[in-house]
Amino acid sequence: MNKRWYWIIGALALVSILLRHELLFLTSIILALVAGASALWARYCLVGVTYRRRFGSTRLYFGEETDLHVEITNAKPLPLAWLRADDVVPAATPILSHQVEDQAGESRQLVNVLALRWYERVTRRYRVRAAQRGAWTFGPAQLRSGDMFGFNIERGIVEQTDTVIVFPRMAPLTAFGLPARHPFGDFRTRRRLIEDPLRLMGVRDYVQGDNFRHVHWKATARSQTLQTKVFEPSAQQPVALFLNISTAEYYYQGVDWAISEYAITAAASLARQLWQEGRPVGLICNAHMLGSSRHIRIPPRNHPSQLVEILTALAQINEGRGRWPLENLLQVEARSLPYGTTIVAISGLLNKRLEQTLVDLQRREYGVVLVALGDAHLAAPLPNIQYHHIGGSERWHALESLELA
Repeated sequence: MNKRWYWIIGALALVSILLRHELLFLTSIILALVAGASALWARYCLVGVTYRRRFGSTRLYFGEETDLHVEITNAKPLPLAWLRADDVVPAATPILSHQVEDQAGESRQLVNVLALRWYERVTRRYRVRAAQRGAWTFGPAQLRSGDMFGFNIERGIVEQTDTVIVFPRMAPLTAFGLPARHPFGDFRTRRRLIEDPLRLMGVRDYVQGDNFRHVHWKATARSQTLQTKVFEPSAQQPVALFLNISTAEYYYQGVDWAISEYAITAAASLARQLWQEGRPVGLICNAHMLGSSRHIRIPPRNHPSQLVEILTALAQINEGRGRWPLENLLQVEARSLPYGTTIVAISGLLNKRLEQTLVDLQRREYGVVLVALGDAHLAAPLPNIQYHHIGGSERWHALESLELA
């Protein structure tokens, strides 16, 4: 109700007084009370009203479903005749069995209209389906309410947002033309056994060439001779996945999103298989880490949360082109990898610099595997380097049409 109505009610009261018209005066009083109650109700209608989302899980595998609980609370003695909540939800995570309103872009609105008594809490349950890889934001939400007459409407914004991570699509390795188990076999280097620095077996006398960081200072103090630690050999060699999301050499050549998504799916599927085999696995990618200016770097390790960390990083990639050439990352990151690490390069783009870098790493006693896709093909075999071509857009579209568990 705007100010014009208050002027009209005041003028009506003044005329009724001048004319000594009792019915007209009574009508003006009733209208004034209604206007006052409406203004007071609208002013406090959103006070103490909270809007909250609760998810069954905020990390979902592709195609998985989870519960979304929307909880609306009216924590005050004033009841609400009506309340409308418009919550922004991403189109990539559709709300099942509920009508949503379309918006421009990649978002929709989840609409809830209800009445709330004093100190009442209402919880509504929905099913959310993970239909697309990514980090998807729910919110903010807009609340609207007012008096029971509909004269005044108040609006409020709930700024709190929630993020749901949808992991990339994963497929059995046979869908890529790779063996179902041990896709890259066992790699042998000149040093057959890889020492595990977490498994101390004993000490021995220090000899020239030993790593000075492995000196056992307590044993040295007791024996008065320099002693070095002896570690048990590791049963599993670590694997580092190097993912190249670039699909073209130059910016003006554009981005092949199908090949980029196919590369991410291949990396996720390989990481899952290697982790299930108990091998320490890591991921290095030439895309930005979310919220950072650094590239994605997850060192190889055999931790229970390692696979979730890798899949989360892959889910958050939203660039179609790498910020750094993959050969540069290989040269820099290989220095920090454990001795004997198997390097798996996944790329839809090949050039002479990348091929030469892989050959140099093999000469430095790394096990090297090249997984190419799309139009990337080797003109000639690289010496002592495993090479697999897993197809291109056709195979990716075939994977998209599958209902994967």
